[in-house]
Amino acid sequence: MTADSTNRSGDERLALTFSQHVVRLQGLLEQAIAPTLAAQSLTPAELDVLGALRSAGSPYRLRPKELAARLLLTTGGLSNVLRRLDARGLISRVPDPSDGRSHGVQLTPAGVTSAQAATSAATAALQRTLSAVPAATLSDSLRQLQSILGSIDDGPSV
Repeated sequence: MTADSTNRSGDERLALTFSQHVVRLQGLLEQAIAPTLAAQSLTPAELDVLGALRSAGSPYRLRPKELAARLLLTTGGLSNVLRRLDARGLISRVPDPSDGRSHGVQLTPAGVTSAQAATSAATAALQRTLSAVPAATLSDSLRQLQSILGSIDDGPSV
């Protein structure tokens, strides 16, 4: 076995192990907020949409393409989530003031309230889950993850 193939094999194992740890962490964090989502009758994707709209600031409106890009959702997947949120009165579709041919998605007053409550409850659940991890470790890990994402992702950072 050549040194090059040994390095490649080591790099492949490192990439796989790193990916497995990230997926495991994601699963643990999703598990932590699952009771919060159930109490709010929300799916993870619905919480993401409500949170993205809320973080856009008043008037809590984004174009569907902007939402899809921020959340890494397909337009088809996003359409299903938007339909459910619209049926529950949490969002409305409003004409885009800068382009009369398109529309934006905006939180309704009930959506703002729901987004605030769900985000606060989910954040508290995540904080409880991560409370055993020293703050310095979380801070260092955040910087490292931001660096990794910056190296491989051209999309908006979260």
